[in-house]
Amino acid sequence: MAEGKKFNAWIPNFGAKGWGITFTCFVFFIFYTFWNSVTNTLFGMFTEQYGWQQTDMSYVITIAGWISLFAVVLFGALGRKIGAKMVSVIGLIGSALGFVILACMTNFAMFAAGVIVFYFCMVAYATIGVGMLGSSWFPRTKGAFMGIATIGMTFCSAAMNPIILGFVGAGLGVSAFFWACAIVLVIMAVVVLLFVKNNPEEANAYPDNDRSISREELDAEFAAAMEYKKTSPWTTAKVLKTPQTWLIGLGTGIPMMVGAGVIALLVPTLAAFGQDPMFGVLLLSSMWPVGLLGHYLIGVIDQKIGTKKTTLIVVCILGIGGLLCFLGGTNAVACAIATGMFMFGLSGAANVCMSMTTSIFGRADFEVAYTPIQVIFNILNFAGVSVMSTIAALFGPTTVMLAVFLMCIVAFGIVSAIPYRQIASKIRGDEEVANASPVK
Repeated sequence: MAEGKKFNAWIPNFGAKGWGITFTCFVFFIFYTFWNSVTNTLFGMFTEQYGWQQTDMSYVITIAGWISLFAVVLFGALGRKIGAKMVSVIGLIGSALGFVILACMTNFAMFAAGVIVFYFCMVAYATIGVGMLGSSWFPRTKGAFMGIATIGMTFCSAAMNPIILGFVGAGLGVSAFFWACAIVLVIMAVVVLLFVKNNPEEANAYPDNDRSISREELDAEFAAAMEYKKTSPWTTAKVLKTPQTWLIGLGTGIPMMVGAGVIALLVPTLAAFGQDPMFGVLLLSSMWPVGLLGHYLIGVIDQKIGTKKTTLIVVCILGIGGLLCFLGGTNAVACAIATGMFMFGLSGAANVCMSMTTSIFGRADFEVAYTPIQVIFNILNFAGVSVMSTIAALFGPTTVMLAVFLMCIVAFGIVSAIPYRQIASKIRGDEEVANASPVK
C-alpha cells in the first residue's frame, strides 16, 4: 500500500473495478453451495411430484460432487491456458445447460444428468475462476476479498429456499425456478465476457488497488511476471512433491469436512441428545446471520494477523463447538452456542484455502498450485456427510460431536506444521503476501 496509508480490512478499498471482481465472485459462490442449500425444499417437492426417494437424490448429488473433482483438474489446466475469464464463461454456460435439463426433466435420469452437468461445470468459475481472479487482483488483500466474496454461500442458504417457495406459490413452479437460474448464469457469462479481466493490469487497475507504484513500473513488473510464468520451475509434479501442498489441502480441508458434515447431520445428532428435532431445524434456519458474520470477520482477521493464525482460530472454533455439544448436548443453550460456532467456523473454513495457497505459492505460481490443493480440499469437503454418517452408524449419533473435536485436534497439528513463508513466485509485493513473520 502507499506509504502512510494502511489497508482497512474492515471497510476495504478495492476500487471500482476490484469491487466488480468481488461482486462477480460473490455470485459465483452463490452457485458453489446451490445444491447444499436447496435440498431441504426441493427434495420434498420432487418426492411428492415424482415419488423419488430422498436417499436416491442425495446419492446423485454426492456422485456429482465426486465427479466434479475431475473437473477441477480439467478446468485448472484449461484455466492456465486460456485464463480465468474464459474458463469461467465456459463453466457458466455449462451450468446454465444443467439448469435447462432440470427445467425440462420428466424422469430421474434427467434429474441426475442435470445435477451432474451443473456440478461438473460449476467448479470452472466457483473454484478455478474465483481462485485465479482472487490471487491476481488481491494478492495481499486476499483475506478481505474472500471474506466478502464467500458471503455468497450464506446468502444462498438464506435466500434460495424462500425464492423457490415464491415461484411455487405464484404458480410458476420449480421448472420456472430452474429456467430463472439458467438465465442468471447466462447473464453472468455475458457480464464476465464483456467486463472481467484476468489481471488488474489488463483492466488499467492495480493489484489490491495499490497505487503507490507508477503505471510504467507496474506494466514492466507485470510483463516480467508473465515472462516468469513461462519458465517457472513450479510444475504440477513439483507441487505434488511439496509438503506445503498436502499440509494446506489437509489442514483446510478437514475443517470443511467437519463443518459440512456436522451441519448436514445436526438435527438427528441433537435429537440423539434428547432435543426436539424441530429445535435443530429452528437453529439451522435462524443461525445463518452468524455464518454471514463468520465470512466477514474471518476475512478481517486473516488480513490483520495472517492466514495461518486465522486458520488455527477457525479450527479451534469448530473443535470447541464439538466438545461443547458433546459434553452439554442435553442443554438447549449449549446446543445453540455450539451451532453458532459451527456456522461461524464453517464460513471461515470456506475462506482460508485460497488465501493460504496465495500466501505460500504467491501470485505467479498460484495457478499451478491451486488445482492439486483444491482436489485434496474437496475430497475432504465432499466426504463430510459420508464420514460423519459412518461415525454415527458405528459409534452412535452423539459420538459425532466427539469426532468433531478429535478431527479438529488433527487439523490443528497439520496447520501448525505449515511453514508460513512464501516458497514460489517472486514478483512485486510477494514478500508481503504472507503478511506475517515466517514461522519455521
